[in-house]
Amino acid sequence: MSKGENKNIGKWFKVSFFIILLIGAGYFFGTICKQFGQSYDLILSPSKELLILLLWFLLALFAVLVSSGLIAVLVRPIWTGIIAFALSGLAMLMGWDVTIGSCILVLIYILIAIFYTVSVAKEMTQRIKFSVSPISEGQAILTIALILLVCGNLYFGYSEYIKEEGFSIPEFYIEKLMEQMEKRVGEELPTSQRRLAIAELREELNKMINNFTERIKSYEKFI
Repeated sequence: MSKGENKNIGKWFKVSFFIILLIGAGYFFGTICKQFGQSYDLILSPSKELLILLLWFLLALFAVLVSSGLIAVLVRPIWTGIIAFALSGLAMLMGWDVTIGSCILVLIYILIAIFYTVSVAKEMTQRIKFSVSPISEGQAILTIALILLVCGNLYFGYSEYIKEEGFSIPEFYIEKLMEQMEKRVGEELPTSQRRLAIAELREELNKMINNFTERIKSYEKFI
């Protein structure tokens, strides 16, 4: 086997590795999107589980950005990078759910990623010295696209919940509000009157919340 053939084999091995890396990162990000869509209630109620989910999201985001940067800078010809991003989008859908909404969001990601890799390749061919500025600028746009993917998934998840269960204010926020109000009442009233006043306060607050929920039902389809 000649030196040129060995070089070509080494080149395509490297390209294949980077593509597989991007596809794996895309699938991983898709699974995180799916978890966000199923855990929209955690977003409304801060907890340890939400923190863990956010850490997984940051890890998945980092994996996609790093592998995307490697594809944009090191993989040539450009059409190979375009195919890699298309495959990563498909892998993202496999880790996610295949719906109209998710397909639209992933398509936006693929288009932005293609624009990113083409613009990076163009900038690098026009520059005499290597610079990371076109990579970092393009990755800022790619980061926004990936964050929008997760936000869109949260919207679809919560809108589905509203269709099935109706709009409701999370219990976490109601309890926090009651705690603050009970604390204020406890400071201003003597102990003998405190329990009755808190019970009346809870009753009035529940009435207000129920009235608000009833009024907003007619607008649920717009939420």
